[in-house]
Amino acid sequence: MQTNPDIAKPVLSRRAFWDVDLKRLDFDRYPEFTVVRAMERGTSNDIREVIRYYGRDKVQAILTNSQSLLPRAQVISRRLFHLHNSDYKCSTGIQRAKNYSMF
Repeated sequence: MQTNPDIAKPVLSRRAFWDVDLKRLDFDRYPEFTVVRAMERGTSNDIREVIRYYGRDKVQAILTNSQSLLPRAQVISRRLFHLHNSDYKCSTGIQRAKNYSMF
């Protein structure tokens, strides 16, 4: 549930959300999906919109606790929030390729 009803829903581009009906997306129910997708594939306006809507602290918490992030999202969030590689949960574990065979 959104904490402040006065904040308008984010206006996001189709670049990052090509496979989602943005009119039906529940931003309060799926903040992790929205933040990660905007950071990984969105425009600079998409990133500003999710930060405006969720707040810097929540966006930072979502990104640092994410199980996986594309390098683009890590680079952008390191610059925005002054983070280090060790701050990311996805960087501290063993990286395994899920789609590749060992042979």
